[in-house]
Amino acid sequence: MALAGVRMIEVPIENSDDVLEINCSQLPEHASEICDILENEGAAQRYYQQFALEYYKQGQADEAIVTLKRGLANAKSNDQTAKLPLLNLLASIYVQKAKQPLASSMVGSSSRDMLLTMATALLTEAERISRTEPNTFMVKGMLAMTRRLPDAALIQFNNALQLDGRNLAALLGKARALFAKRQYQQALHIYQQVLTQQPRGKPDARIGIGMCLYKLGHSNDARRALKRAVDVDATAAAPQILLAVIELNEAKRRFDLRISRDAGDPEKTGQVMEEAGECLRRAMGCLQRAYELQPDNAATLIFLADRLIAKGDIRGAQALAERALATADTMAIQAEAHFQVARSLHASKRFDQAFDAYTKCLSLNDKHTLGMYGLGQMQLQRTDMSSAEATFQRVLERNPKCVEVLRALGYLHARLPNTKAKALEYYEREMHVLADEAAEHARQTGKSGDHAMAWMDDANLFLEAGLLYEATNARKARKAYLAASIILQRQPGNGDHIPELWNNLGALSQLTGESTESVFSELNAAAEKCARVLGARPKQRTNEVRRLENTQRTIRYNVARFYETCGLWQKAENLYQTIVAEIPAYTDARLRLAHIAYFYRANSREALAQISQAIDVDAKRPAPWLMRGNIELQRKNVQEARRAFEHVLKDIAKHDVYALCSLGNFYLAAGKSESVRASSEANASSPVAKKSRDLAQQNYKRALEFFGKCLQLDARCVAAAHGVAIAMGERGFANDARRLFQEVRDAATSGLGPLTLCTQSSDFVFKVPQPPIASVQHSVDDMRVSSDVILWAGVNTAHACVEIGNYRQAILVYESCIKRLRETTLALESQTGHFVVQAFDAHGEGAGVSEAEQAERSKVARDLQLYLARALYVQAKSSKDVKVMRMALKEMRELCEAANVKLPSD
Repeated sequence: MALAGVRMIEVPIENSDDVLEINCSQLPEHASEICDILENEGAAQRYYQQFALEYYKQGQADEAIVTLKRGLANAKSNDQTAKLPLLNLLASIYVQKAKQPLASSMVGSSSRDMLLTMATALLTEAERISRTEPNTFMVKGMLAMTRRLPDAALIQFNNALQLDGRNLAALLGKARALFAKRQYQQALHIYQQVLTQQPRGKPDARIGIGMCLYKLGHSNDARRALKRAVDVDATAAAPQILLAVIELNEAKRRFDLRISRDAGDPEKTGQVMEEAGECLRRAMGCLQRAYELQPDNAATLIFLADRLIAKGDIRGAQALAERALATADTMAIQAEAHFQVARSLHASKRFDQAFDAYTKCLSLNDKHTLGMYGLGQMQLQRTDMSSAEATFQRVLERNPKCVEVLRALGYLHARLPNTKAKALEYYEREMHVLADEAAEHARQTGKSGDHAMAWMDDANLFLEAGLLYEATNARKARKAYLAASIILQRQPGNGDHIPELWNNLGALSQLTGESTESVFSELNAAAEKCARVLGARPKQRTNEVRRLENTQRTIRYNVARFYETCGLWQKAENLYQTIVAEIPAYTDARLRLAHIAYFYRANSREALAQISQAIDVDAKRPAPWLMRGNIELQRKNVQEARRAFEHVLKDIAKHDVYALCSLGNFYLAAGKSESVRASSEANASSPVAKKSRDLAQQNYKRALEFFGKCLQLDARCVAAAHGVAIAMGERGFANDARRLFQEVRDAATSGLGPLTLCTQSSDFVFKVPQPPIASVQHSVDDMRVSSDVILWAGVNTAHACVEIGNYRQAILVYESCIKRLRETTLALESQTGHFVVQAFDAHGEGAGVSEAEQAERSKVARDLQLYLARALYVQAKSSKDVKVMRMALKEMRELCEAANVKLPSD
């Protein structure tokens, strides 16, 4: 007779009315002993099934498998239906073993596949015996769910329900499959159906109802369903855990600074934060109760570990996560436990161990998004950029609007060669995602207007983007830095900690042609913030203090560049000299001193001395050599200039575009010189003339080679394209040259080419390009008439039209060039005068365009007027047009009056 509370199985004794009672709590360690008894007594297959279930319930799945296999082996061949329950049960156990985590079952992925294959074979055998067995369809549904095939699982659960519409297990399986397909409304309906049929069944359908309601956005109803599950079974930990999840997510949403800040009213903001804290307290209460009910519940331990990481208790979090590893009974939960271990190791900067933990997480659940993201971070830390990118791309495929992944990919490409454009693409995508979130939040809260900037709270996004934009688009860079400054100003004191931001704003304002008031205001703000931060730092020479001192010098340098823009050469020179006195190796400042000395003081000796000192500091830097070459060209020392440019290409940077273009100009000048010499010979067929023509062609060929190399390195190099067009014109291909000059002009007008490298021409007589500016700042260097590529491309276009006899078109182009020259001169005078008069007159320093630049502009204006008069005269003479002839004479009279040459009154 069985004792109360003790489960006994009675096995009939063969050829007797007696039974053998076996206590299920005292089953033999090896199932073979029970199987021997059942074989000896000729027991039916159902007894094998009962003992297998008992072994399985006691956690001895392998012994259950032995029992079932012995039962199948002893099945009578004429009674195949008796094998059905054993086949289905054995297949079910194989499926459950395949779902177990690696640490406890010691099965790898290949073993898992083998278990699922064996389960499939058993189910095929069961289906061969009977196609109307509901349990067979049930196990096939479980198998499909294990393989993450919810559609296939749904078919099997529906097959089972067709045989028995009230099969609660099949209903629960169908609900789970629908939930996995994110068809939450249909899953909710089935869970409610189960609850109606079995209000106190296990598992509790209320838990599924709560999960569906939460996914459908009905948080309060989800809470009520889960609380009811707690009332029905106070010992259940699962509803407590799910309640904690709901409260944690609500707390996270309320703690979002963008939402709380959007409340506007500080009192309302405080209320929102208090409500968030209350949600967090309720969540911790639920987790505590779940822990008290089941101290070894892996899910509870995982959520507690997550909270400890948030609180900064990394050691405690790791301990809980490792406990969860030991008690996890499914691969999914063990994957989550590995993830929490990895987070703990990551936070404690044990990156190699964290890498291993993230890898284990993904080996158990290859779709664990956060695990993939963490692995990508570890690959970044290992500088394994290709693997990191592949990992982040997998995350992005699953979450196209994940701003963290977009940021990581932007960061990664920003540090890879030749992928800066890709980095900007990811940063821009992140900005668009945030803007969309802001618009959606505004729609939900009923607000109008653009709230994107108020929604964004991470200045680093715009700082990184601005840094990349500096190389390609100054206006976008300035816009990004302005956005960063707005965000930082919302955070008290943060804007002062990075004075570099305000320095960059001032520099970019110069580049983008902002008002001089804006430039001065931003640079002044940078200097004040830097001084303020330096004053608050200890006097020790720490790295931070050194960084700030360097920043202060950079700001001072940019202020000097600003003074140059305003025409305050003496003030700029004084600042550069101060910088050089502090840091003699500051070559940029020396090069600016050289520039001022030569171009504005006409002191070539001082300029070359400054350049020599810059070369002594760093002989491998191209800029001093290029400036030396440029000044020597200005002084007509062409051989010295050629040697300087060749030195750059041979010994410093063989792909330096400026040096290549300058040498192209050198050979272009040499070719022109030989052409003039050949044409000056009285006898065109003389040996001297022939030799000069050959030398001219050789020089033009060399020039084209250098210009071609420039265009290979930079297809948008306007200077090189201009040089090619000049060479074509000099060699007699005037029509082709005209087309190319027009293309150069169009490219320069649309901003596709650099305007500081250009050539000018007078009847295809060119001028060498101006020296590169020794900093990223914009200044009047770029506004000198010799650097106006649009002007000179237009002039040369008109020259080419004259060469091919199209005087009407030449006249129009000359007139447009004269108009541009006047407009740029007025703009230059306005930029260098207006603000200076207001802000700096008290200092008594004159401002404006240098005398050399004024003289150059006057000469160019006279030349253009002469070209126009000549074209008008030829056009009038060929067309017999009196009106055009009067226009030509008017232009000539104005030129003569300007030169104090008296003409006859008639």
